[in-house]
Amino acid sequence: MNKKEQLRIKALRQQEILNTAKTAGRGLTAEEQAEFDALQRDIDTLKAEIAEDERAAQTQTETERVVKAERQRVSEISALCRDFGVDPAEHINSGNTVDQVRAAILEKLKAERRASPGPAPGVSVEREEADKFREAASDAILLRAGRSVEKPADGARDLRGMKLRDLAVDCLIRAGRANAHRLDDEQLFREALTPDSQFTSVLNSAVNKSMATAYRAAQTTYQRWTGRGSNPDFKAATHYQISEAGELLKMTQSGEFKFDEMSDHGVSKAIATFGRSFGLTRQALINDDIGILTRVPEAYVRAAGRGINKLVYQMLGSNPAIFDGVTLFHANHGNLAGAGAAIGIDTVGAGRAAMRKQKNLRGKETLNIGPRFLIVPAAKETAAQQFVAVNYVPNTIGNINPFAGTLEPIADAELDAYSETAWYLAASPADVDTIEVTYLNGDDMPKLESQVGFDFLGIKWRIYIDYGVNVLDFRGLYKNAGA
Repeated sequence: MNKKEQLRIKALRQQEILNTAKTAGRGLTAEEQAEFDALQRDIDTLKAEIAEDERAAQTQTETERVVKAERQRVSEISALCRDFGVDPAEHINSGNTVDQVRAAILEKLKAERRASPGPAPGVSVEREEADKFREAASDAILLRAGRSVEKPADGARDLRGMKLRDLAVDCLIRAGRANAHRLDDEQLFREALTPDSQFTSVLNSAVNKSMATAYRAAQTTYQRWTGRGSNPDFKAATHYQISEAGELLKMTQSGEFKFDEMSDHGVSKAIATFGRSFGLTRQALINDDIGILTRVPEAYVRAAGRGINKLVYQMLGSNPAIFDGVTLFHANHGNLAGAGAAIGIDTVGAGRAAMRKQKNLRGKETLNIGPRFLIVPAAKETAAQQFVAVNYVPNTIGNINPFAGTLEPIADAELDAYSETAWYLAASPADVDTIEVTYLNGDDMPKLESQVGFDFLGIKWRIYIDYGVNVLDFRGLYKNAGA
């Protein structure tokens, strides 16, 4: 039985469970709910596998084309380098094009003709070796801490058995310190931990890699439906919305054109800095506590993402007054249901109609905004998934759920603190502005800085990120207090 047939059978079983409960005039029992959820997980897995199989089939031809092009590139580069006595391996491995290789050979010939003195060859080699050791040692720390490293640097696995003391000794020996292995722990780490030392560079690299890995794996939901913006500095910036143009009027016999003036509306958006500091103490170094280099940065990176997530959903749940002095969800904005009701075809349909009827700034243009996301608290996650699920093909038109497969459900427990029943509709950020997370110069990655100081026996780091959460427009959002 193929995967699509399995998907169809599981979907039919889900519908059978729903029909049984509906015929009996009751909700799902605990056993039925558990089976329904298990089927949904299987359905999601099968859909992902089917999509992956289809993508693999589509990319097979592209892969063959890429392989053929790569063979041609290698052949031409090898022939070109052979003619001028140049090793082609470096150019091939670095992915250079034939034109880039030709240009590099030309520059090499020019340099040889000028015969101008260059920097001492040992300088660049020494720097390159130091960089390689830093990458290998930092990856070794992560591996020893039990962290997954996708492509460990050369030599990392050989170094993974070394404790922090061993790495400090190695770094000092590389820097020319004789008998470093004979130093006691106090003296060793005091000499190894200087602002520009290789040991400090290794620790910084390990912390940075831990932070980057954790940031990519952060489990937050705000990114799926909010916009992303950029401010060049910390001063409040104005985001302008331009109104619609007036309709073209029928010309009279006199041929006079009537002047039309468009309007704009500015929304202020600002950012602030959020940060914390932590450190690796002398005791932690002596005790070889590498968990501080992995678990602590990961915890603060998750906290950074969690902070943004919390502020975004605070905008929805607390319903603050926005740029026009009116609360985000308000009857004057046309985006608040008159009475709370559960998620259903009629109530979601009313929300969609309200969004489509929103007017532009001058009230002349109907925006016709369609919802893309159904946002709910954790308490309503199952209800939202059931509502948007594509389970069966009904026999009668009246049984069709027009929203099945058209809305993406998003559940976040941050909303439960405000209401366990309220639900929201949101348009795609590509269609209309709603809530924007604004970063300094568009950089959404937390920053990390280190300091080795006289007043701290060890090394300190500070992690910070510059962002703000701003409501740009209310027209792409809708709220129902639920029931």
